[in-house]
Amino acid sequence: MASTDQSVRQRSLDTSGGGSRSDRVGDQVEDQRSAGSANSTPSSDSTITYRAGMRLTAEQAESSERHFRHQEHNPFGESGPFSHLTRLAVPHAAAARGFRFNAHGQLIDGLLSAQVYVDSLTGVSGKNLPQDPIVADVVTSGWIEFRAGKETYDVKPGQICIRDTKASWQFSCAPATNVHVIAVPRHLVLSHVRSGKQFGRSCVSDIAAPEVRFLLNYLEAVKSSSRELETSVTARQMARDACASLLSSIFSDRPGSTLDDDPGAIVTAAKYAIEQHLESADLSPAMVARHVGVSLRTLHRSFSAGDDSVMAFVRSRRLQRAHDELVDPDSAAGIAGIAARWGFSDTSHFIRRFKSAYGATPAVYVRDRRAADGANGQNRDVR
Repeated sequence: MASTDQSVRQRSLDTSGGGSRSDRVGDQVEDQRSAGSANSTPSSDSTITYRAGMRLTAEQAESSERHFRHQEHNPFGESGPFSHLTRLAVPHAAAARGFRFNAHGQLIDGLLSAQVYVDSLTGVSGKNLPQDPIVADVVTSGWIEFRAGKETYDVKPGQICIRDTKASWQFSCAPATNVHVIAVPRHLVLSHVRSGKQFGRSCVSDIAAPEVRFLLNYLEAVKSSSRELETSVTARQMARDACASLLSSIFSDRPGSTLDDDPGAIVTAAKYAIEQHLESADLSPAMVARHVGVSLRTLHRSFSAGDDSVMAFVRSRRLQRAHDELVDPDSAAGIAGIAARWGFSDTSHFIRRFKSAYGATPAVYVRDRRAADGANGQNRDVR
């Protein structure tokens, strides 16, 4: 009754949040897999697509503990990023609806960033082992409750819960809960935490907090850099270590301080935010700083360590986008329209910048390119 998907390398992965998308993913899982099936990709020491899924019929959900313990290729088995979850069970009141679980995202040298859909479920998070990870759950719909002794955390949509799973936390989640799960090897996070009182604890924060916005922005930037991560061990280590540093800034009792300690992560997240807003007339360093979740001063200081300022990078990327549109045979825009779209003050300014970068005016550049490609009849006129 079980099936397994082979791990597949991908250059870009969709890990965007939101309940509606996860609901659709859950529906696809139900349509595509037979009842009682489970699948997962094995972990790897490189950037891979992580996918894991499980579905139980109503009858199987009635005896869910047995299926969670013994089913082949169980995504909650003894290895993998969800191995810290134990004593799993579908509540009796929810068993009649069956059970679905689906996770998809990235697994990078032990760092998991995945969108998860899960039906009503109870269990224990943490085995009291040193290798248990630090886990952050960003709830987008439904809710999750964590309990340890007298401590209880109700994590609702728009909140993040970070916990050290070396401690055992009982949890329960609502039906059709959607959550962005981030798991990082414990030793990487705690190496940034100066106070021993943080060990074994949990904390809840609003996703509007600057540190949380920065973390989520950074993970989106990591997702968009899959090609570089696949080919560079150093890049993967940097991505993992920066994420651990950012988690510690939320987890520790000195929030925000580690953001200034990692200018490389700030620049990475800022460049991602810039790429997403290149066509916006309001794009500015202040706008980028707001999206990333750092101060304007911190943003400028982070860029000062490299070759570009914030706006120099913006101008460079806009010029590249304008070039790409200019040489695209399917584009109907002329030089003036392209210049306006990509934020140049006037056509003459665009022509000067283009000639400085590419050695010819836009019209001459396209004419020479047409001649080189031998496709004069297929390309448009440049006005």
